[in-house]
Amino acid sequence: MLNLLLAWSLAQVQPANLPPPPPQPAELRYLPVRVDAHIAEAESIPGDGRAADMLVSVVDERTLRVSLTVRHDEQESVNAAGIRAWRADEDLQIVIPLVSNAATPFEPRCCLAYSQADLVLSFPDGLPGHVTVRTEQPQLRVIAEQRLAPQL
Repeated sequence: MLNLLLAWSLAQVQPANLPPPPPQPAELRYLPVRVDAHIAEAESIPGDGRAADMLVSVVDERTLRVSLTVRHDEQESVNAAGIRAWRADEDLQIVIPLVSNAATPFEPRCCLAYSQADLVLSFPDGLPGHVTVRTEQPQLRVIAEQRLAPQL
């Protein structure tokens, strides 16, 4: 009963001169983008390896071409079918997934390898203002291991 009276009395107290709540941000719309990808193996990064290795060019008012060099482990490759892209307002997000070619997740990582990605992106409503590209490695976590000796 005491808790009920305390809650009722706190509800009756009016806050003194609080500022108005902040305005709600505009709703962010995510729009899918059509991606045509061509992936080729590359020997090394052309030119200076520290230089920017991504080139964005305008094909027409609704199409961009993004060419970049993807750095990865020698036992990984780019999953061209898994490349995703979407647009959030003026920012274009591109995710390039890597796939492991190792026989087991326990194989050590070795040498650096490169792939050349050439992406053609089509937009239904004009070009974005920014392009962000992320390369993602698959998670190679061992969640269980079983060992059994064969019976003869």
